[in-house]
Amino acid sequence: MISTLKQYDAYYNQDYSSGDISNSEVFVLNNRNTNLILSAPHATRSFTNKHDKRSDLYTGAIAQYLGETEKVSTLIRVKYTPYKCLISDYIVEHNLQEHYFLDIHCFNQDIDYDICLGTAEYDAKDYPYLDKIIEVAKKYNLKYIVNHPDYMGKAGLVGRYQKAFSKPNVIQMELKKHLRDFYSCPDIVENTTLPFLRDVIKEYKKNPRLILQSIRDKSYLTSTKKVL
Repeated sequence: MISTLKQYDAYYNQDYSSGDISNSEVFVLNNRNTNLILSAPHATRSFTNKHDKRSDLYTGAIAQYLGETEKVSTLIRVKYTPYKCLISDYIVEHNLQEHYFLDIHCFNQDIDYDICLGTAEYDAKDYPYLDKIIEVAKKYNLKYIVNHPDYMGKAGLVGRYQKAFSKPNVIQMELKKHLRDFYSCPDIVENTTLPFLRDVIKEYKKNPRLILQSIRDKSYLTSTKKVL
């Protein structure tokens, strides 16, 4: 397991986290015919806001591994570009808006949480899947926060998806370093992080129709602030 993660990580981390620069694609979709898609938009470094952004270390390897072992679709950045290239644009161009995205990121800020979950401009109550994620986090004794001011996802896929499609189909999940660093903390990754994420995926698979139907039935568009 850990050796496989390290092998995958070498792919994204090559050439100073530039990834596979020979690849013709910036993002690669592994379509396993699931409505849920695990996304890792910063698996390599990227260019945004007129400067280079560091990669979200280990997120590409973790998303790839879970995609293969849990038979769930993944959308992962595989290479750096010296210009802005957004995962939200890929989703629009490839008509993936009916899918549900668990958007995996990392944070290094010294705050007393293991996981930061973001719903951008919409209220957390508009995300029935979020309740399931929180239940699983409690099961693994993970400290979590919803919509920390620095990790709401307003400028990322969550906010851009809300603006483009006016519905809550993306949850941002930020993982603290010890939960994803399989070099320094292999036991934590193997015995906590991966089981936690497996259970999160299973909760979606149990009843995806109920989650999506709940979204369709909500009147959140009349009661929450849209992205400008």
